[in-house]
Amino acid sequence: MRRHAMVSCPGPLARVVTTAVLLLLGGAPAMASELVCKPNYDFCVEVNGAFPTDARFFNSQERGKFFIDIPSSKDGLLMDLQAKKMYAVPRGQIAPDNDGLKVQDGLSANMAAYAFSIDGPIVECQAEDKKIRVMPVLKRPPVIGPIAIDALIADRSEYRAGMKAYSPDKTKIGVLSKCQKPVELEVYFATWCPHCKLYMPKLLRVVKDANNPNIKTTLVGMPQMWVGAKGAWEDKNIQTIPTVIVKIDGREITRMGTHEGALPEDELAGIIQAVK
Repeated sequence: MRRHAMVSCPGPLARVVTTAVLLLLGGAPAMASELVCKPNYDFCVEVNGAFPTDARFFNSQERGKFFIDIPSSKDGLLMDLQAKKMYAVPRGQIAPDNDGLKVQDGLSANMAAYAFSIDGPIVECQAEDKKIRVMPVLKRPPVIGPIAIDALIADRSEYRAGMKAYSPDKTKIGVLSKCQKPVELEVYFATWCPHCKLYMPKLLRVVKDANNPNIKTTLVGMPQMWVGAKGAWEDKNIQTIPTVIVKIDGREITRMGTHEGALPEDELAGIIQAVK
């Protein structure tokens, strides 16, 4: 990513709008008695200006139907593009299904329904007493400045999902867990950056699995236009993000490769073994 480039979402919601057009042109799909809903971590759910950690957006197997689950709400919300409505689905019709949900979508006459709007990549709806917005995760207000690992993981469901999906090399994790040298990782990243969305969960999983107090990790969130902006990134010669500066005994040794396909446990174990 170029340091001064503004990141634009590839527009997954645009595909939703395209689907709606196809539905209107091609006729209505058959009503499914049960929707199998899988979480879509490219999107997040905003509720009254906040982002609950347990609120999620789901794709279903039924064309044009999506599901929004806000556990603090009385009902779930079934978004039907053809009907142009959000339907309130009682909790009794929602069941866990591995990482997803199974939703009984049979509509009844007394089921509450809400209108919604689509503005670019953002869906908006007023349901119950809540203002709800679904948006691409890269469009969320960014994390800027230092943040603790656990706070970042709790705040970003896409990072949690990426960590869960990544399986670092156990041999390399063993090397990291036994490291006796004082190692510090200074990590400069951005929650609006699509490449960081891929790389950061891998690095966080490695640090968590190593579970070594000798390896200290400092995370710093970057604004989109960081050049010339005040912050912890000043005077660090940050050219691209993410940037991972490796310090041993307080001295910068190298910067890790964060290219697509990089294996952070592999590189970090090699650095530690090479430094005597």
